[in-house]
Amino acid sequence: MKHGFKYLGVVMALLLAGCGGGGDDVSLPSAAELCGSVGVQPKIANGSNCTSPEKTPVILLVVVGAGGSSSICSGVLLTPVKVLTAAHCVPAGTSRVAAAVWRADGSAKALNASGWVAHPGFAQSSSGYVNDAAVVTLPAAMPNPTMPLLVSQPSSVGDGVFLSGWGGPGFEFAVGYASLTMVNENHVGFTYTGKLSNACAGDSGGPVYRPVGGRQGVVGLTSSGTAANCEVGDRSLFTNTQGASVLGFIRSQAPGAAEI
Repeated sequence: MKHGFKYLGVVMALLLAGCGGGGDDVSLPSAAELCGSVGVQPKIANGSNCTSPEKTPVILLVVVGAGGSSSICSGVLLTPVKVLTAAHCVPAGTSRVAAAVWRADGSAKALNASGWVAHPGFAQSSSGYVNDAAVVTLPAAMPNPTMPLLVSQPSSVGDGVFLSGWGGPGFEFAVGYASLTMVNENHVGFTYTGKLSNACAGDSGGPVYRPVGGRQGVVGLTSSGTAANCEVGDRSLFTNTQGASVLGFIRSQAPGAAEI
């Protein structure tokens, strides 16, 4: 998930208006399968950057702090007006959150959120962020499709998962693939080995998902890593959205979210 700069200028215009890997026995899916997991096509052969962000549930969020500093996070649209993201993306003092509403010509407009709520139990521990989930509410429906929560099948070590976001270094919509080597109540994750894919800065809050019955369902959110540049050895953690505390929070804040 480390390609291209096509959308970077648009991201900066919006400003003005976290890591993968897996077992060596797992192969990286084709570019068509990666992008197809969120209903779009690859831009280039054998790549993981994808076209038509207006057709995906993976949302680019621009967050402005109290002092005017800006940052980029990712999120996933659960309902037309509810975006699930990471709590650390909307820290105390956040003054503005805007979702990018993309047009077919590659331009975008900023849709300022009407509110956002972080999990009340969000905290940082020695093992990473805990309850790292937040829900952003939009004042009008986005045209993008939504993605359901996967609740019918718990995650297990060895599961292959897609991961998607708007992270660096290219800050362009991309989809990767990894294999889980760790699952507990708070997190799913793995240590990046240089195989498969890796999330990075800007991917925070983006969805980790896998298919069930022909549909993709959210099982995690990009949360934290141990290497700033997302290099080999990076221990990547994703909020387990199937954990009781996080799932209960999501249901309370986005009651219309579909589940599979």
